[in-house]
Amino acid sequence: MTPRTRSMTKAETQIRAQHAHAFLEAAMLIADLGEDAGISTTGNVIGSLAVLAGIAAADAICGAVLSERAAGQDHAEAVTLLNSTKPGKAVAPSLRRLIDTKTETQYSSGILADGRSADLVKAANRLVTAMDQVLRSMH
Repeated sequence: MTPRTRSMTKAETQIRAQHAHAFLEAAMLIADLGEDAGISTTGNVIGSLAVLAGIAAADAICGAVLSERAAGQDHAEAVTLLNSTKPGKAVAPSLRRLIDTKTETQYSSGILADGRSADLVKAANRLVTAMDQVLRSMH
C-alpha cells in the first residue's frame, strides 16, 4: 500500500510539532488535574489526546525527513509512511498502537482504564521525543 501524501513546508512541520507537544501536555495535565477540574472519567480524554499527539508527531517527523505527511483516510497509511523513514522505524510501532486505539478512545461508549490511558501517553511521549530529536538534527 502506497500512502496518499500531502507536501509539507518547514513552517507546517513546526506547527505539527507544536500541536504534538500541546496534545501531549494537555493529556498529562488532565491526568494530573482532571478529576479536580470536574472531569470524572479521564481515560478516554487522555487517550484521545495521546492519539492526536502521536499523529501530529508522526506528521512532523515525516515533514522534516520527507517534506510530506500521510493524507489518506486510513490512518494506517501514516504508520507506513513513518516506517519508511530511518528515524521513524523505531517509533512506528508506537504510532500503530495509538492508531489501533483511536476508535476505542474517541468513539466508543466504553470507559478507558487509567492504566491503559497511561500506556497511550507513554507511546505518544516516545513519538514526541523522537520528533524532537529529528527536528534538532535538521538544524
